[in-house]
Amino acid sequence: MTLSKIFIVAKKEMMGIIKTKSQMLVGLLFAMWFSVMTAPVVKTVDEAAVFDTFNNLMFYFVLMLGIFMAYLFSGKVFFNEKREGNIETLLCTPLSLRQIWSGKVVGVTIVAYLIALLAAVLMTIIANIFSTSMLLPSPAILLHIVLVVPAFIATAVGLLGFGHLLLGMRENQIINISIFIVIFFALSLTKNVIGAGFVVSWIEVGVLLMVAVLLLALISYLTRYLSKERIVTTIT
Repeated sequence: MTLSKIFIVAKKEMMGIIKTKSQMLVGLLFAMWFSVMTAPVVKTVDEAAVFDTFNNLMFYFVLMLGIFMAYLFSGKVFFNEKREGNIETLLCTPLSLRQIWSGKVVGVTIVAYLIALLAAVLMTIIANIFSTSMLLPSPAILLHIVLVVPAFIATAVGLLGFGHLLLGMRENQIINISIFIVIFFALSLTKNVIGAGFVVSWIEVGVLLMVAVLLLALISYLTRYLSKERIVTTIT
């Protein structure tokens, strides 16, 4: 019964994100932009290092895009809903705060992950167009895309959602700006990440997966400290 309630909220949030054409357009444009950025890098890399460079790009770009989409969509699902007062209607339902939080996390994660997957597919197609050899993600990168990326997206959404529900509007605006700066700073480090000297292994993927799972469990535990009264009082 609990899962069905969570998925009801998740479906509502998914439909709301998809119907917001401006946000979906931004997501699709970023997926295409990340994919096109792969082409010149792969084209200029030595033949011996092109496979490692391609996998490094997949490892970094798909994860960063997923986190950026989590940030973008969480603003609508949590911050805008709170700013416009719509959250009060949801708080009047029989749903618990944890069910509301979980449903929103699931809904945002699914849409953000689908855009990240689209970017991974486009990156592979475009890289193969410009490369003389067949390029496919390594098994470690595939595991990264299938498990680590959605886990980190859910973690990012969960943390952002928790902050939006816990803090006041002014504090949330400051956090939004700070996170936006951090994400684009991380994107500026691309050249340091895709160097030929680094090769993604099972160890890096496994460590990241454990970190994401532990963080998500911690954030889920912290949601017990949320209260409907506090959320209402922090709307204005």
